[in-house]
Amino acid sequence: METGKSRYGEGDVLSVPAVRKDGSVISVEFTVVPLQNEGHMIGMAAIMRDVTKRFDEMRALKRKLAEVGTASSKSRDA
Repeated sequence: METGKSRYGEGDVLSVPAVRKDGSVISVEFTVVPLQNEGHMIGMAAIMRDVTKRFDEMRALKRKLAEVGTASSKSRDA
């Protein structure tokens, strides 16, 4: 924060796993925005949202596509 620069581009959306207080694991997306006053860095703000449902749906879809692809290649081999 001393430099006022982030290693991520301003407005980049990052996806990471997170742990709730109860110990359950969720997926979150967040973006960090620098707060400046007259060109001087005074802080940062982060906006986070829980995207666990979307990630789970994508994971299930990828699994289903892999199953269909495997079944399709087996039927061609027979």
